[in-house]
Amino acid sequence: MNPREKKEILNSLKEKEFRQDLIIPLLSKMGYLAPIEYHGINERGKDIICFEYDKLTEQRFLSVVAKIGDLTGNAATNTGLITIVNQVQQAFDNPYEDLFNMRQVFINEVWVMTTGKIVSGAQDSVINTLRKNNLDKQIRFIGDDRLIQLIDKHFSIYWNSNSETKESVIIQRDRLITFIESLLAANNVDKSTIESVRSSILYSSFNPRISKNIEGLHISSVSPYSVELGKIDPEFDDFIVSRTYGITSRIFQEAKKQLSYSFFEIGETIDQANKIVKLTNPWEFVVEAQSNLGREYPFERPYGDASKFMDNIHYMEEGLNELRIFKAFLRNRGKIDWVKELAKSIMDLLPEIEKIIENHKEEEIVFNYKIDSKENKILMEYNKNSSTICFTSKFKRMDLNGFQRNKDGSLKPAKVIENALFEFREYIENLLQYDEDKWLQEYED
Repeated sequence: MNPREKKEILNSLKEKEFRQDLIIPLLSKMGYLAPIEYHGINERGKDIICFEYDKLTEQRFLSVVAKIGDLTGNAATNTGLITIVNQVQQAFDNPYEDLFNMRQVFINEVWVMTTGKIVSGAQDSVINTLRKNNLDKQIRFIGDDRLIQLIDKHFSIYWNSNSETKESVIIQRDRLITFIESLLAANNVDKSTIESVRSSILYSSFNPRISKNIEGLHISSVSPYSVELGKIDPEFDDFIVSRTYGITSRIFQEAKKQLSYSFFEIGETIDQANKIVKLTNPWEFVVEAQSNLGREYPFERPYGDASKFMDNIHYMEEGLNELRIFKAFLRNRGKIDWVKELAKSIMDLLPEIEKIIENHKEEEIVFNYKIDSKENKILMEYNKNSSTICFTSKFKRMDLNGFQRNKDGSLKPAKVIENALFEFREYIENLLQYDEDKWLQEYED
């Protein structure tokens, strides 16, 4: 496609199409985060808002003023550069309400983007006006030629978007949906949640939101509208359960989620909470939360999400102490790596457990587990009379009043996995003759 044809496509755009179909995805392709349309009667020079992180990991906010057609020197029109200068100054002078972080932020840079040309003489006059207010280095004018360059570099598929057939769009959609399902399944998300996410992506008007740590690999929360990624130190990235709270990574991420929910209720402590939520060591997380948040509003209240967060912190403190003692015992006996591998292998049984639940017809479902010494992993044992069975768990197939069940009372595979981890812990304690009181005395000596 030649430059003339590309300009014809730009000239055919309406303002709404220019903002939503071109600028917002283009900004995302260029690496800007969370571009949203801010167009309306209270926009004050901010058609679109987004941000990026600088080298000091500080947020820098960009505002885009979007126009269609040529920008002239006529001050009496909406496309006159003097009119746009007033919009730009409004963008710098008026803070942006950052609803997610519950704060006001000021714009660091403004781009004026148009589908047409920018009259050079008028632009020079505007730059001189901006220079008087020290704003000339914070504004960029992007006309059709520069815009085409940006699209070619970052969003070249835009030029072919109108030529795509219905069949090709369906194929692309199905491929993306399959990828999302595979991604969630690979991270042990249960089948019912995957179906809920898939349905919402296809039919909901809400766009999914992704939050992540750059090095994070754990999915800490999945909903129809977002996938939350987090990170935990390798020392705690295993599936040896604590008797107090169960799986360390699960309660750790649950505590982080509740901490993020409590952001909406706090003011002065939000910066401290932001630092704490980035910690990857559960021990440091507990210590910092108790030291810096426990006596602050709203964490001192006996109710609400902040209270639930502090309850989780107390559970974590108790459970991490209990787990530290048990892991010290395993290290002393030279079994820590062996137990970690076996516990991790239980998580790999999720697809098999899902099939068992889906195909089971009897009132009670029994899961038998054995250890494959050669492969050093836990396997399902289908012969109920086998001597190789190490531990067993039983469940009602349907139970409307059961804990951690689906809405229809059916059994959740994730519940089976967690129960298996507890049964495995019990098996290991019996196998190695673990007595916490005796070991504590030996450990302290």
